[in-house]
Amino acid sequence: MVQVPTGSSPALAGAEGRPIVPGSSPSEAQAVAPGSPSPAVYPASRAHLGPACLLIGLFLVYGVAAAPPEGVLAAWSRLLRAPCLVGTDFLALAGPAALVNAAVLGLIGLAIILLLRVDRPGYEVAGLSLWMGCGLIGKHVLNIWPTIAGVMLFRRVSGRSWRELFPPLFFGTTLAPVFSQYAFGAGLGPAGVALGLGLGVLAGFLLAALMDHVYTFHLGQNLYNIGTAGGFVGIVIAMTMRGFGLENHPAPTWSTAWSGPLTWLMGAFFLGLIGWGLAAGADGAGYLQMVRSSGRLPTEFIRLAGWGNTLVNMGIMGLIGLLYVRGVGGAVNGPTVAGMLALSGFGAMGKHPRNCLPIMAGVWAVCWPKIWAPADPGPLLAALFCTTLAPFCGRFGLLAGFVAGALHLPMVMHVGQIHGFLNLYNNGFAGGLTMMIVVGVLKGICPGVLGESNESARPAASPVAIATLPEGGGTGAPAGR
Repeated sequence: MVQVPTGSSPALAGAEGRPIVPGSSPSEAQAVAPGSPSPAVYPASRAHLGPACLLIGLFLVYGVAAAPPEGVLAAWSRLLRAPCLVGTDFLALAGPAALVNAAVLGLIGLAIILLLRVDRPGYEVAGLSLWMGCGLIGKHVLNIWPTIAGVMLFRRVSGRSWRELFPPLFFGTTLAPVFSQYAFGAGLGPAGVALGLGLGVLAGFLLAALMDHVYTFHLGQNLYNIGTAGGFVGIVIAMTMRGFGLENHPAPTWSTAWSGPLTWLMGAFFLGLIGWGLAAGADGAGYLQMVRSSGRLPTEFIRLAGWGNTLVNMGIMGLIGLLYVRGVGGAVNGPTVAGMLALSGFGAMGKHPRNCLPIMAGVWAVCWPKIWAPADPGPLLAALFCTTLAPFCGRFGLLAGFVAGALHLPMVMHVGQIHGFLNLYNNGFAGGLTMMIVVGVLKGICPGVLGESNESARPAASPVAIATLPEGGGTGAPAGR
């Protein structure tokens, strides 16, 4: 273990030597104040990639053991040609091959992280969790590359560093369905493949260009920032294609056959994270410091409270998601596992029980007077991915979080059609719209309440380019992240 280096700047330094984002809690600022001992302890070497490696192993072993190899390959081939719009459950389409797909995506993500060496541990943990989660609901080894190419093109044009562009590179694959839909779902043959490639590259480029501006809508109160940006890009693409007669028609799938095995698999994984964290030095004082933080972007819990406490929090958040799904009678399948992994992954980047449970309670409560049941696919996924609003609850309290959750559900149930079901982080888009309204009202009533007056001082290497998980789930609406 090595101690976090402190900066020499007289200003409070953030995770990357930048000023603390205005609105951070005192505990968040204290954790990185120069000249004082930092309680944050980094994992040695690349140990923070360990949870992803463990999950890759579990998915590969179970995916290969649950079906003959030739069956897995045939099912995977079908999956690669699916349109992959929001609401798709790869377990319903391909069975165990979906787990293999998620594991291979995890390996690709690990390779990218090791190649780029951007040293953003919180983002890397969250990104890998979301990649594997969305590998069960819409991302696969073919459709991620056009948006990645678009971000690479933007880097070439803008001259920005990979450190700045890591969030859109990783989380920008929220728009992976753009390629799949127009290549395989529009019935255009080879021309569709070319169209899908071109639109996918354009989507990645636009998303990388918009991410910082979109942050100003919610000022860090929405963790799935890339999901919000992805929603706007999806609107541009879907509306343009409608002008040529290309409508997107989702065919939602929802498996129930895997609830038993996946409950045990994911339960063991999350309990393993808690045990690992305790062995890595988790302590009550450090965890309490984490829970007291608002979780506002760009809070990284590994830097704030140490690796052991972060692991414990990731395990707890995953178990909260699993217990909620089983408690309301929902199915444990591709979309809900994606939601659990969004909770767990962002347990390293802003989510903790205090700022998530009230929002989930708001989603659950608002189901009863309305037309939805908590175990229905949309509300179930919304309860998992609504935690994109965790910073708002962490900043303004339990009642505010409850109200935010109640507002989020009706929003997320209807925004998918606006972007043509192309944005996998549908909850991130709905959360961004919700916070756009709430933040606007708060600024109108009390301009200084969010501390945005100093936002202009944020350096060019801005932390605002943060994803948008699932966020997965519905990585959002039905699969909203």
